Amino acid sequence: MRLPFFTVPQWLRILGLVTLFSVAPSAWAVTLMPSGAPYLSVGAGAFNLVGAVDDAGYNHTPAEFNAEYQSGFRFYGIGYMLGLLANTDGGVDGYGGLYADLALTPHWILTPEAAVSGYSQGNSKNMGSNFLFRLELGLAYQMDDGGRLGLKIAHLSNGDLYTSNPGENELLVTYSFPLS
Repeated sequence: MRLPFFTVPQWLRILGLVTLFSVAPSAWAVTLMPSGAPYLSVGAGAFNLVGAVDDAGYNHTPAEFNAEYQSGFRFYGIGYMLGLLANTDGGVDGYGGLYADLALTPHWILTPEAAVSGYSQGNSKNMGSNFLFRLELGLAYQMDDGGRLGLKIAHLSNGDLYTSNPGENELLVTYSFPLS
């Protein structure tokens, strides 16, 4: 159905944006969290959940396990993190980069991360390179004891630096606990 000037989906998008921006600014009060306790996060999920097929035809989704350390020290809200993931096909990725914790509410924490990594394929997906980039976005519920239960999505690729760049996407359930 077409209404004057826009289709119905376009009108719905416009209505959504108007609603979003008409909400009181205090409702969006996102706080960049300062330095605090370091965290250790462990997670389990799926590797290559919706990734492209590599040159060898790799197109399945093995289980993945992840461990990550997030420093407690943050410079203007940005800290460093180190992590390791392994999947059940023998792929291993060690990474290091930057993260920020954004408090959406007193209990909901949004954590964007960006890292560089070294990848060992094993019998897993050929990522086109051993040098990769990793982007993550996590959303966690922080309990009163400081522990966080969350979901994390991540993308791993070589950023088109090489001729083959199939990339892969992950979904993880995580639990993070403060180390102090």
